[in-house]
Amino acid sequence: MKVNVDLVLQMRRAKAWSQDELATASGLNLRTIQRIEKEATASLQSMKALASVFDIDVHALEYEERAMISELVGKNVLIEMGISMSSMSGTDKVKGQIVEVEGYWVKLMEKNKPIYLNANHIRKITPQ
Repeated sequence: MKVNVDLVLQMRRAKAWSQDELATASGLNLRTIQRIEKEATASLQSMKALASVFDIDVHALEYEERAMISELVGKNVLIEMGISMSSMSGTDKVKGQIVEVEGYWVKLMEKNKPIYLNANHIRKITPQ
């Protein structure tokens, strides 16, 4: 799941905790905290642990990218996927125009061919 890293950093710093202290308080591994803050992704279990230690709802930690993607409807973009569509590993890049965003799905037109992408797998969007 994508994590609102800015919120995690803000709350960790408000408590004047190091990453190691957050790991101890949440019961997570230090490497897990480092990965979450670097890659902005976490398992549901890790997000629940962070939400518990910060005493907030787990949904507050979710990164709301869909609203930002909706602002790009009608624009040409280059999308870097976090998983390859052909081999299910590595990354893929897709170029086209975003025509629709519905729930977790993004419809992109690439040379008059529709492509449906799961927003959870989008790593980066660059307007063209």
